[in-house]
Amino acid sequence: MEYTLDNGEELNRESPETFFIPARQERENLSLGKLVKLIFRISFDEEQHVERMWVVIQERNADGYIGFLNNDPYCTEELRAGETVEFKPEHIIQIYDVM
Repeated sequence: MEYTLDNGEELNRESPETFFIPARQERENLSLGKLVKLIFRISFDEEQHVERMWVVIQERNADGYIGFLNNDPYCTEELRAGETVEFKPEHIIQIYDVM
């Protein structure tokens, strides 16, 4: 099982009227503990599945963020909540805001 992350900025450029993402400045300045949604392309057994999943930010580094998966994908049991995920601001498609 392998996965890649979709680039939300590219998806927004392709469909700006229907695929919204938070502003770049907001995605670059997130605090630890913030919950963000990423698009995972999960490949196994010559199949590819796409799932949107939540990740909790644990740390920032020069390239972006490191976090842990906050939920389990439906398509596989090889990737589970708690696993470490490295990502960049361009991968973030949603930021969870508590009202």
